[in-house]
Amino acid sequence: VLYLDESGNSGAEASYFVLAGLAAFEREIHWFSQDIDQIQAQYLPAEKGLIYFHATKLHVHDSSQLDPPLNQLTLSQRLEIKVKLGDIISNRRGILFGCAIERKLAELRKQDPYEAAFLDVLSRFDRFMSRINHFAQTNGQEEQRGLVVLSQSGYQKTLTLLARRIKESGTPWGQLHNMTDIPFFAPAQDSRMLQLADFVSNAIYGRYHAGITKDFDRIAGKFDTDNSVVHGLAHLTFNSGCSCLACFSRKGRQTFL
Repeated sequence: VLYLDESGNSGAEASYFVLAGLAAFEREIHWFSQDIDQIQAQYLPAEKGLIYFHATKLHVHDSSQLDPPLNQLTLSQRLEIKVKLGDIISNRRGILFGCAIERKLAELRKQDPYEAAFLDVLSRFDRFMSRINHFAQTNGQEEQRGLVVLSQSGYQKTLTLLARRIKESGTPWGQLHNMTDIPFFAPAQDSRMLQLADFVSNAIYGRYHAGITKDFDRIAGKFDTDNSVVHGLAHLTFNSGCSCLACFSRKGRQTFL
């Protein structure tokens, strides 16, 4: 199951749009969720309902600007939680996917950045599933199919229609062969996995929009990679000289070929 969330979809200052998240085999989802439950029990033991650890709110300096119960925590405690969320992603068996698209590039191409990023990530996830299934066939194992869950947003109706067109006509890179259904949508505050997807998209956005690399570096090794080529992360930009993880890997592959 691939869980996706967005960053950079609000505010005139947003130079990038990011759609990203993590994929995990169904049996692993329980352990991801349990890890975050333990964080909640450690820092907010009196709270019994599921708390939304929104990545952006965890680094707000003034606690008075936050709603309960996060306003009970100091900035230091909230930053500790953010580090722990990154460690969960880094240490558990999950694979990251993401697309960071420069908004000016999307405007030049007359693309909706959300739709462009969705097409890109979906194609990358499908190719990952193809590799998984090729290995399964070779070793006499059962093949798998992928399912996508997105955080609810104003794009829900648009993406549902887009997903149906993709199922019929494919993406610009070809047909999808490993998806079991159209995407499902859920409130991020009700899903621990979508909270982790929020962390991933926020980390990627911080890296490309503001050059803040701490959260990104913590999870960079988890992007889908095969034969030393990073397939799980796309950086769509005007900057042809970019040497980020995604661009450097692609240039290295082109040089090799």
